[in-house]
Amino acid sequence: NRCSYSPHGAYAQSKLALVLFTYQLQHLLTANGSHVTANVVDPGVVNTELYKHVFWVVKVAKWMTAWLFFKTPEEGASTTIYAAVSPEMEGVGGCYLYNEERTKSADVAYDEELQRRLWTESCKMVGISDESSRVP
Repeated sequence: NRCSYSPHGAYAQSKLALVLFTYQLQHLLTANGSHVTANVVDPGVVNTELYKHVFWVVKVAKWMTAWLFFKTPEEGASTTIYAAVSPEMEGVGGCYLYNEERTKSADVAYDEELQRRLWTESCKMVGISDESSRVP
């Protein structure tokens, strides 16, 4: 079976992993009685240097549409700031936030078995013990 690399596919997969990991982290924090919370923030499409290594056609398209579709870095940061300092988010974890609102993430992100598998594999890859096995 031949696999090929897709930058878009890799980006989407990394974003899904981030959501899965955060949901599992919040589950473990809650199970251990921690007051720490973990949430996922989607800043939207932000006009940053992330696109500087793309093909020239994409750069031209970005340049032509950025003013209409892309957020400024300041606008992109607003949901992160909301998550960090908003009184409404005090003590609230395990949320997916977009445009300063709680919203639903992709259905696959709620797969608890997939969350646990990613957590376990992440622990193995960085050489630490899987603390989730000690959760009461």
